[in-house]
Amino acid sequence: MTPRRSPSCSWTSGDSPPLSEKLSPPELVDTLNTMFNMITETTLANRGTIDKFIGDAAMILFNAPLDVEDHERLAVKTAYEIQQGMNEIRRTIREKYGCEVNVGIGIHTGTVVVGNIGSYLRVDYTAIGDNVNIAARIESQTKPGQIMVSDAVYAKTSAHFRFDEGEDRMFKGKSLPIRVYELLGLAGASAPAVEVPKAGQNAI
Repeated sequence: MTPRRSPSCSWTSGDSPPLSEKLSPPELVDTLNTMFNMITETTLANRGTIDKFIGDAAMILFNAPLDVEDHERLAVKTAYEIQQGMNEIRRTIREKYGCEVNVGIGIHTGTVVVGNIGSYLRVDYTAIGDNVNIAARIESQTKPGQIMVSDAVYAKTSAHFRFDEGEDRMFKGKSLPIRVYELLGLAGASAPAVEVPKAGQNAI
């Protein structure tokens, strides 16, 4: 086990309970696989590691297991490109199944424990620690199509991306608020990070 590393951790999640109510099991599997294929390809293209898929969520690491220079920027870049990729997937799923799919993404960076964790019968390479939990908590408060980052990520990436002014939020398991920022787009660009569902569409 590698005792300590400082990766960037992203949690990407859709909203599968409402989606599972509208789609048959084969349709749900097709929808999730379509999203996960794009998420995986985008992550690998940016030197990230897919840690795991849990239901409709993906946990993504940067700077683990291998060193990745500028990993905070690559984590935010990956999130931006995932939301761009979701624009086409959203249109495809809408045409095939008549429903709307969206994802929210939360990103944090900090020291965690990484390595092979499990029993002697089965182990998984993963990251554990409070900073992993913070990334998941940030994602849990995102709206459809949003990318939210912690103040630690903002400090490393604000020269490359446009963010809002940020706000302090309380998260489960934390005694003090954490300042989070919404990604608005690339630095110098005016296009939004994701297409906003039009009025009358059901965002899932």
